[in-house]
Amino acid sequence: ETAEPEVKVVDLTILSPDRPDLVLPIPFVADEKGYAFALKDGSTYSFRFSFIVSNNIVSGLKYTNTVWKTGVRVENQKMMLGTFSPQPEP
Repeated sequence: ETAEPEVKVVDLTILSPDRPDLVLPIPFVADEKGYAFALKDGSTYSFRFSFIVSNNIVSGLKYTNTVWKTGVRVENQKMMLGTFSPQPEP
């Protein structure tokens, strides 16, 4: 009997040429408006995930990115990250 794989997301970094890197600890801490972060409309950005896999190999790890604008969902993407083996470091 093998243990279920466990993925623990340590932090999420938003990389944008228009601003300094924004490192968000998990769980997110919302601001007074209830947002974890905001980007200007049309900004170019990418994500960097730091995570730890424990117990067993994780096969087919995915993430979903949903973009909201003034309370309306305008984009929803699902991306395959890959397969990862257990490691002690993120």
